[in-house]
Amino acid sequence: MNEFRVLASGGSGLITPLTLFLAVVCLCFLLCLVTGMDSDTSADFYVAERSLPAPRSALALIGDHIPVTALLSPIGTVALSGYDSMMLAVSACAALLVLLVLAEPLRDTGRFTLGSVLRTRAAGTAPRIAGAVLTLVVCVPLIVVQLTVAGNVTAYVLGLDVAGTAEVCTALIGLLIISFAAFGGMRGTSAIQAGKALLLFGVVIALTVVAVGRFDGDFGGMLTAAALGSGGAEVFHAPGLLFGDTVTGTVDLLSLCLTVSLGSAVVPPILLRIGSTRDGRTARRATSRAVVMITLFHGAVVLLGIATAAVVGAQTIVADDPRGNSALFLLARALDGAGAGEVLFTVAACAVFVTALATVAGLALATAASLSHDVYARALRKGAVTDKQETAVARWAVVAVGVASVLLSLLLHSWSIVFLASFAAAVAASVILPALVYTLFWQRFTRRGMLWTLYGSLACCLLLQLFGPTVSGRPFALLPEHDFHWFPLQNIALVTVPVGFLLGWAGSRLRAVPPSAVGRRTASDAVHRKAEGRPHTGRIRAIRQRGEAS
Repeated sequence: MNEFRVLASGGSGLITPLTLFLAVVCLCFLLCLVTGMDSDTSADFYVAERSLPAPRSALALIGDHIPVTALLSPIGTVALSGYDSMMLAVSACAALLVLLVLAEPLRDTGRFTLGSVLRTRAAGTAPRIAGAVLTLVVCVPLIVVQLTVAGNVTAYVLGLDVAGTAEVCTALIGLLIISFAAFGGMRGTSAIQAGKALLLFGVVIALTVVAVGRFDGDFGGMLTAAALGSGGAEVFHAPGLLFGDTVTGTVDLLSLCLTVSLGSAVVPPILLRIGSTRDGRTARRATSRAVVMITLFHGAVVLLGIATAAVVGAQTIVADDPRGNSALFLLARALDGAGAGEVLFTVAACAVFVTALATVAGLALATAASLSHDVYARALRKGAVTDKQETAVARWAVVAVGVASVLLSLLLHSWSIVFLASFAAAVAASVILPALVYTLFWQRFTRRGMLWTLYGSLACCLLLQLFGPTVSGRPFALLPEHDFHWFPLQNIALVTVPVGFLLGWAGSRLRAVPPSAVGRRTASDAVHRKAEGRPHTGRIRAIRQRGEAS
């Protein structure tokens, strides 16, 4: 990345983004203090007392659904890969359709962590422990990826190319975000997510309007220019640029689309977000609104990718960043009519920073909720813990997870993080989704089937990912100088998702009658009923009456 070193010259280019960054940091910190300072109970800290209305929940859900990588990568990949990346945008929209099916029954369980949802179907602490393990396996790699990208982008935007500056930016951003999550809880995180969604839509709409105006509203002309800027129409409009036009490349693209459409719908922050809505109907309404807005967002992102290919060109993008993550900033600077480029560039940089802040805060909060509620309060203390103690442990868990993630980000800063992103998404799609679908919709799903799904599919994901091209054998791999891969696909979901469902079915069919999950509630269950959720109607109530829910 070398095009933006001009920011360091002249003074104003550097001061403007830096000043805006500092203003945003202060505003977000104030917002967390104001909205989260009264989060003294665990129910308030985890799910904001389940008081968030549908409009605010929809905005926060949109914010949860758009991490830094979903903002930066699609624009560059559409500009560089054309058709393939447009398919990924469609898959991202499909993810919320999957969530739309799950949202109401998920909220009707009255639970907010993965482990507690699984606990409605199986007895003992094993479901809670497994849920916490999976939450860590999914969230920590995603936090590392977000922090690494955010640190690189911050150093890039500020024109800091001295060795180690990206690592310093990563550490500072990570510590800021962790403090926001620890202070703000769900209320503070929701406020930042909602603000992030509004800011992102404003930036994307502004860039789209200016970019389309550059071609006088002629979409056909813009598409033709994009094809010319990316190697010709026969290449830009045809599949194969992302993974190649071989059979393996086509299967890899389909597997990636499956990963995006299934995995991003059930990551732990999304589950926590659904748990913060007032009831199942509110969860469904919020998700319905989010589907519409996310579809519009990804449509605008595709247009921005096409505009980037047309205005900037693939060669310039690759020369600046081979992965295409700088495409958003290159486009903003290229749209310099009437001095708007500098303004758009600065606001876009601010939007990226807020996106990183909100995303990591949500991931850290979801991880802390699982550790403090499922592991500490329920598995270790068996419910013999006060609400104040659990809230304190949750805040310290946010700090612990955040510090560990920052350290991992610093250690892996010069390494390829493709492996981490691919693995986390594959685990969400292949392990969490089958377990949730069976738990919510299949009455004959048993404890054995659940554990087979959770641990068996996780082992399958780990095996195929370790011996795939994201770890060795390719220039972008974690260990590019070694080659011990035998699995050909970079994205493993096409294999592991069916394995997850098959293991759950096979494990459950070994027993004719589903085991009773819980015989009776304990006194500690009543104490924590407020944090767990209130009784609900329909199928979940029937399950509880039969003693199959905790």
